[in-house]
Amino acid sequence: MKKFPITASLVMATIFLFAQNSDNRFHKIDGLLGSWDVFAERRLSAAGQWDTSKATSILKKTTGDAVIEEDFVGTLQNKPFSSKTIVVFNHFTNKFQRAFIDSEHGVLVDYEGEKKADTIFFDKNWIYPNNTTVKLRVVYSIISDTEFLVENMRMPENTLKWNVTDRMRYIKHK
Repeated sequence: MKKFPITASLVMATIFLFAQNSDNRFHKIDGLLGSWDVFAERRLSAAGQWDTSKATSILKKTTGDAVIEEDFVGTLQNKPFSSKTIVVFNHFTNKFQRAFIDSEHGVLVDYEGEKKADTIFFDKNWIYPNNTTVKLRVVYSIISDTEFLVENMRMPENTLKWNVTDRMRYIKHK
């Protein structure tokens, strides 16, 4: 009978330590929270024309501070464009996770990543319906308390070079 309280105590201590670790790492990106003006450059293919636009973004914590949620509203090729991004820190794998969906494609893309210094790298191997693959990468570069960059890129199979498809500069509302 004495084994149960000891086991329960060990489980609770382990859960507490995992929660504490995830909070420490997750709070390191609290600088992304707030209302932002976004200056975006996008193209739909490696050789495509760059489309520039302005947008707004709100990043906030939800779900008991376990989630950073972004609501992005702007245009793409002069048409309304919006997206939802969710970022969490998985304390079981010690990796950041990112889920993204936009109004243009309607596809949920999930990424896994890590933070190195002031940069977070998210990667995903994507398989198209025709079975070709591409490696997707999203890079968040924190410049200051009032500015950060997000770049989306892809590397088609059998290549070694990243192709940047989106560049977005976030400037905090004053």
